[in-house]
Amino acid sequence: MSMKKTVLGVAVLLSIGVMLVGCGDEKKDAPKDAAKPAAQAVSVDLTGAKDGTFAGDSSEHAQLGHSHVEVTIENGAITKVVHTGFDKDGKVKDENYGADKPEGVRKKAQTAYKAIGSYASQLESKKDLAKVDAIAGATVSYDQFNEAVAKAVEAAKK
Repeated sequence: MSMKKTVLGVAVLLSIGVMLVGCGDEKKDAPKDAAKPAAQAVSVDLTGAKDGTFAGDSSEHAQLGHSHVEVTIENGAITKVVHTGFDKDGKVKDENYGADKPEGVRKKAQTAYKAIGSYASQLESKKDLAKVDAIAGATVSYDQFNEAVAKAVEAAKK
């Protein structure tokens, strides 16, 4: 192995280590309610999207299920958003989501359930996916929402 490759490999490992340590410290210092999106939200390009209602599903998360979104587009703008979360067994996440779990898990489940509705209403009012704010404790739902909306908009362009 060449010296350059070795040095590069060590540099990469060091930066990964610094990132991991940095993330750990950041979480302790950050306020609990500060939303740190797991993925960067991006605007969806509605150019060429037809009017109508279009659906999209996120990929499946092994423990947390998936998201289903129905987006209504009128005159090149999103006018209505319905976001439904499904648990890993395919049941709709509702006000009883996590009710049979220990307190800590139940609270997280309810945070996710509330976030699901919030993401839909934020997109309806802000009209821009990049302006939808992630909610702490519900970043998987946030990522799934972004993915499902992007897929629904792609369907509107077909």
